[in-house]
Order: sequence, then C-alpha cells, then structure tokens
Amino acid sequence: MEKVTCFRNIGELIQMQSSGDVPRLARKTRCALLVSQGRVTRVIRESEVHRQDFFKVIDLQGRSVLPGLVDCHTHLIHAGDRKDEMDLRMAGASYMEIHQNGGGILNTVKATRQATEEELYDRARLRVRRMMALGTTAFEIKSGYGLDLDTEKKMLRVGQRLRKNLRVPITLTYLGAHAAPKGKTIDQYFEFVMEHLPEFRNLADGVDIFCEKGVFTAAHLRRLFLHAKLVGFHQLRAHVDQLSHQGGCYNAARMGAISCDHLEHITPHDIRALYLSGTTAVLMPGATFFLGGKKIPPVHALIEAGVTIALATGCNPGSSPSCNMQTVLGLAQSMYRITPAQALIAATYGSARALDSHKDFGGLLPGQRADFMVLKTDDHRDLFYCFGENFVESTYSAGRKVKDEKDPVF
Repeated sequence: MEKVTCFRNIGELIQMQSSGDVPRLARKTRCALLVSQGRVTRVIRESEVHRQDFFKVIDLQGRSVLPGLVDCHTHLIHAGDRKDEMDLRMAGASYMEIHQNGGGILNTVKATRQATEEELYDRARLRVRRMMALGTTAFEIKSGYGLDLDTEKKMLRVGQRLRKNLRVPITLTYLGAHAAPKGKTIDQYFEFVMEHLPEFRNLADGVDIFCEKGVFTAAHLRRLFLHAKLVGFHQLRAHVDQLSHQGGCYNAARMGAISCDHLEHITPHDIRALYLSGTTAVLMPGATFFLGGKKIPPVHALIEAGVTIALATGCNPGSSPSCNMQTVLGLAQSMYRITPAQALIAATYGSARALDSHKDFGGLLPGQRADFMVLKTDDHRDLFYCFGENFVESTYSAGRKVKDEKDPVF
C-alpha cells in the first residue's frame, strides 16, 4: 500500500501553474495536499479527507501553504567578509574602484584560499540551513572565489557534499571567469580558464562569467560559451550589464544562455534577444539596494516582452550579504513596482526555470517535489505587507519537515 501523507486543513494553497510558457498563480482554499515518496500526488478538498485512510495526517490549522522559494544565483561557498568596504562605499568609492585597488572579490579570494575544505563546508552548510528556515528549498551555488585550480575545485567539492548530505536540490556552477587574480592580466587568466575548463565538467553543472567593464568582455564570453558547449556543459549563465552596458546580455542570449543575471543596463535590443532565446532574466534587487544603486533593470519591459523573470538573493560577501529570499520579495515589489503574485511567480517558477528544473519543483504541482513553506498566517500577502518579519512557520523539503540541527536534512 502506498504511504500517503495528508497535509490537511490548509486555509490557502498557492500553486504555480503555466499555460505554455506563461506562469500564473493559482489559489485554492480549504483543501489538503497529498504527498507520497517526497512528491505531490494531488490536492483534495478538506471535506474529502475523512473519507480516506492515510499513512499520516498533519493538521496545518488553516495556514497558508506556498511552494518553497528557489534561489537561483548565490555565492554561498566562501570565507571571510567585506564589512570594511561598506565604509569605503559610503565615502564615495564604487564597487569597481574597490576591486581595482585590490579589494572586493580579491579580498574574498584570499580568505577562501586560506580556508580548509571542512571550514568552507561548515560555513556554507550553516548558510543553507538559515535559508531553509526562511523558506528557500532549492539553490544554485557558484565557485569563483578561488581563481586557481585547487581552490575552485575545493569550492565545488564542498557544493557536491552539500548536495549529497543535505538532500536538497543544488545546482553547481563553475565561475572561474569571475576576476583576474593578482599577478595576471585578464587575458592571461582567461586563457588559463579556457585551458582547464574540461577539468570542471564532472564537478559543476554549468559555467558562468562576469562580463563587465574592467573584467571580462563580450568576446571572452563568446569564446567561453563555445568551449563550454564543446566539452559538454549544458547550462550557460552570465553576470551581465550590471554596472554598465557591455553587450554581454545580447551575446549570452544569442549563444543559448539559460539565464542572464543582473541586467540593470540592458536595452530593448537585449530584451528581444532574451525573449527569442527563451533565456530567463535573473534579477537581484538585494544587490542594487546594498550597493546603493539607483539604476534598476527594465522589469516591466521584460514582462511585457514575454521574458521569464526570476528573483535571487545573489548572496555574496561583497554586494548582497543576505540569505533571505523573503527580503528579496519585499524589495522586488517596492523597487520594481510589481505585484505580490508577480514576485512570487518569479521567486518560484521563474527561478526554477533559470535552473532548468521548473518541471521538478517550484510549482507545488502533482508529480513535483513536495517542497513548500507553511506561513504563520492564512494570507500569503502578509509576506509583503508586514515587511521585515519572518512569516515562515515551517519549511518542508520533499515532504519532510526541516526542524533543527538534529534533523538529517542538515
């Protein structure tokens, strides 16, 4: 007999359904969610619960249930922090000025190289655990703070351990082309990345590049993507047009990028390329907010053009040191002037699509992973209305409640 767990007495159930490539938020009330072997089997009316026998019945006491949030752009594996740079920025230094003077990414590279694999694992595991408590149930994690073979591989091995031990969906991305280490020019280091790219095929699911003025160019991006395809990478991502317009978005989209991320300075030409390629636009309002930027992506132009948008924390020690996707939802609504429904779709379905996993999770639909969060309220809009509060009462990963450090999920 199939062991079915019934989550009953749901006051409000939110699912992300799609017609073709157009997602929409579906709301059901007074219902129950049936889960078997970690996946959703179906949704029934609350009045039907007493007519059936279940392996286990969990009463959610009229609360709101939403798909788990998906964080599709993070730099969770790193050591050290960059708190001192906050004062420099308040004094007028820009992100790239700090980087060009030996700070920024290079500061984190130094700390990450010095950390042991076990130290990196423990810190990253704690970050993932905090994020799950806040409602995030799937993650993308990049390397990029090694800028050498040993440390980049060490970071990705940590990512593989997290995926195996925590039993949550984690996509790993090799971001070797993040910056040039001390003693190397951009072109010298890029040739090093190209030469050793095949060595990362069994460590990462995809590749990424930071295409920006003073770092890597659109020409570098094209070469990296072509080589990545040849050695067998299927997920191509790019940090593009964040601080200035460099043509990275257009080139990445035309070459089949699964996502283009940041996008503060994209043009209508870039937006059309994103739509035609089916590339997801990953937006990170937390980074814009933390860096004090006034330029935001043309979000409504993206939506009107039919481009799928996603939301992510971009969690990293320099430009967005936050693990909280709930904060991202609130910032997106306020900064982008989008509705709660649009923000939730972007942080679940959209972000899952940016990971090419929207059929497996992100919608809380029959057949998908039973990854969801139970709120402390019966109205999902409280996530936006009462900003600054943690409205997640509990998080479920594959139908199992995420409890505390003793729970095997950690």
